[in-house]
Amino acid sequence: MHDALRMLPPLFLLGTLWGVTPVFVKHLGGLGWPPLMIAVFGATGSSAILLGLCRLRGIAIPVDARHLRYYAVSGLFGMALANLVGFTSLQHVPAGFFAMLVPLSPMLTVLGAALIGAERATPRRVLGTVLGLAGVLLAMSPGAALPDRSVLSWATIAALTPVCYAASNLFAARLAPQGTPPLALATGTLAIGAVQVAVFAMLFGQFRLPPLEGVPVSALQIIVMASAFLLWFRSIVTYGGVVTSQTGYIITLTGMAWGWLLFGERPGPLTVPAAMLVFAGLALVTLPGRSVTRSGA
Repeated sequence: MHDALRMLPPLFLLGTLWGVTPVFVKHLGGLGWPPLMIAVFGATGSSAILLGLCRLRGIAIPVDARHLRYYAVSGLFGMALANLVGFTSLQHVPAGFFAMLVPLSPMLTVLGAALIGAERATPRRVLGTVLGLAGVLLAMSPGAALPDRSVLSWATIAALTPVCYAASNLFAARLAPQGTPPLALATGTLAIGAVQVAVFAMLFGQFRLPPLEGVPVSALQIIVMASAFLLWFRSIVTYGGVVTSQTGYIITLTGMAWGWLLFGERPGPLTVPAAMLVFAGLALVTLPGRSVTRSGA
């Protein structure tokens, strides 16, 4: 019990940091920032901070072919494509609805791992994935987290974001070089991801200097993103991936709270049962079963 209580503050902080990301994106978008330039500034600034930390700790960033392939694939799915669909759709859908999509990432990761034979597709995990998807579909219905049906197409695009994150998780597990410090992998991924996002920004005609009035908010976003990455890797090392994935609950709750406080978003009555379905699905997919529970936990 004591260990569980000790986990809560850092996990809650991590969930709060990730949960505020849609708020930064919507605010900067309202100031006229192109969605992909928000991602470019965020990834570039965060990778610079992490690079500075690597230098302070004497950690080298490997740039051999194997590591560059890892950075490129992880950056493409986890940063460039995820931000392309996520940051663009956030200009049209509520921040609270976007936060409800986050728990789909660990669910889809486990499901994808089962499909490629890396994990076992137990009935409990299949049921959890079905419940999570049902919750998202309910959130898209009238009277739930979306204001009206006119943004349904953008909501569908937003739902591709956790798909990108899940693909990044699966590829990263296959391609991750053994023995490389996580901080070095995160720094390399963010740096290459920033380049990839910049290329997308050029292709979509968004690569231009955004309004300067948003620079302080972008700087805050950079600090929050870098802090979240550091805290995430520390949590992975300290508590493990299963426990860390439970921040999906916190991200959903804090994301909806930020949307309500800062943008006046008022979710419909169906949002509560939709969120409960998502939470139930996440619990079934990620929480360990009785047979694998460690003694004394």
